[in-house]
Amino acid sequence: MDKAKQKEIQNQLAEKELAEFKKSLPVDENIFSRLFDFLDVELGEYGCDHTTILTKKFLDKNVVVNATDVIDWLENNGGGCDCEVLANVEDLFDYLNPPIKKPSPTNQIKKQKLNSLKTDFGFSIEKIPSPWILTETILGNDKIYNFQIGKSNNCIVNLTSDFPITQLDNDKFWADLWVKETELHYKLDDLTVEQIEFENYLAILVKTKNWTPVKIWCIRKSTKKWFLKMTTELSRHKDDIKELEKLINHIKTE
Repeated sequence: MDKAKQKEIQNQLAEKELAEFKKSLPVDENIFSRLFDFLDVELGEYGCDHTTILTKKFLDKNVVVNATDVIDWLENNGGGCDCEVLANVEDLFDYLNPPIKKPSPTNQIKKQKLNSLKTDFGFSIEKIPSPWILTETILGNDKIYNFQIGKSNNCIVNLTSDFPITQLDNDKFWADLWVKETELHYKLDDLTVEQIEFENYLAILVKTKNWTPVKIWCIRKSTKKWFLKMTTELSRHKDDIKELEKLINHIKTE
């Protein structure tokens, strides 16, 4: 077989493969282009919390009616969390014009499960209690630590720093922060802010009956260097708070 004929066959196979790929898409391919652009900006500002919460925000904001199908399709194609959507799924759409820019090379995104953690900002836990899983994500020069209940669960606890301690009693600040992070700007008449006392911790809980996301900011009373931010769902947040209390009981005191 001459090279011209071989190239023609290869082109035909590539076209058939592309047609089958397009047929498998749960929504119009241009939705994905806009999703990648959205994640490019949002991940640069907030980082990845080991979930697809930013992807879900985009789908909700753009009224994608089969959002669950899109999430399942992304997961089946290597997009188990927001940063993996960019790292693994975006490449599948290189055929689109113009090409989509990546925020960082795939080889800069690394993940590993940790059994313990001690940071230079004073956080220390020697054993991760079940059912929690601790994952370290390295995104460029940044390290992100997430606690998750089980392998595929929407309850995530981020370890982060710079708690806004001066806003502790400012309910409006926390309500506005919930709106900023969820991008839900309407039906907020029953948005509530609560303070929860644990033995050595204080938590700020923000929720509303009209929307699923529940946010909890939890700080140890003896430190301002780090805090835990839980993202969970309205239907399960009470049980998840109990699991959060179990987790913080394993954190070493200073």
